[in-house]
Amino acid sequence: MQFRMLGPLQMYDDRRRAATELTSPLQQRLLKALLAHPNTLVPASVLVRELWGGRPPQKAGNALQAHASRLRRAMERAEPGGPGAARLVARDAGYLLRVGPEELDSARFRLGVRRARALAGSDPEEAGLLLRQALSRWRGAALAGPRGPAGDALAVVLEQERLGALEAVFDLSLLTGQHRRIVPELREAVLAHPARPRFREQLGRALAGPRVTPPPAGGGRALRPVPPALGDARSGGDGAGSGELDRLRALVERIASDQHALRSAIAQLSELVGRTAA
Repeated sequence: MQFRMLGPLQMYDDRRRAATELTSPLQQRLLKALLAHPNTLVPASVLVRELWGGRPPQKAGNALQAHASRLRRAMERAEPGGPGAARLVARDAGYLLRVGPEELDSARFRLGVRRARALAGSDPEEAGLLLRQALSRWRGAALAGPRGPAGDALAVVLEQERLGALEAVFDLSLLTGQHRRIVPELREAVLAHPARPRFREQLGRALAGPRVTPPPAGGGRALRPVPPALGDARSGGDGAGSGELDRLRALVERIASDQHALRSAIAQLSELVGRTAA
């Protein structure tokens, strides 16, 4: 079974290809708090605050126990023949949720980011594809719906990881000449996240188009088309000699731009991998 957190919380049975969503807001808060600390004993006092904040009911411990029992039954229904009740363990005045890393969509997303990081220096195009595959796991805002403080904190971390991966995929797209393709995506990102200047800078670079070297003076083929202004501004001089100089200058500028995009993508992916490994 998968616990899907990259969107509204779901329990997804891979064998039946069926998703189950909790209808009880308090059970949602409880499961999100436990998923924020998988395979870790969470004290009952912490879970009481997650469910009811500063206004717990009378006999809050009994109420928590009742919601934990209902959550166990919901997990049993979501995964017939699975671990069921053994997933949620009551121990030492607290609860522990047993879950493997392969059962968390957030872990699968992070694995895709790590794989992209390993390839970014040698194959940026493939790294970009891996990042897009990882980002496709997102179905909406992380842990959307009712949640307590632990769920809120986890949702913020996951969203920052998503935005970091998105910035990296745009850098890799710019590096591999996919400027036009990402303009609509970048416009959407700028509108959705006006406080992140990186998206605005990437949009400017995407709108400017790829920087390309003109052909050598003696013929041959340009690597990419150049903006007309580049040739017009430097059309004077001694013919073939100045044309060759223009070509070399443009080549240096393009290489510098590509190296900047690659360094930015690798730095962003390294930060994400380091953050998730901590």
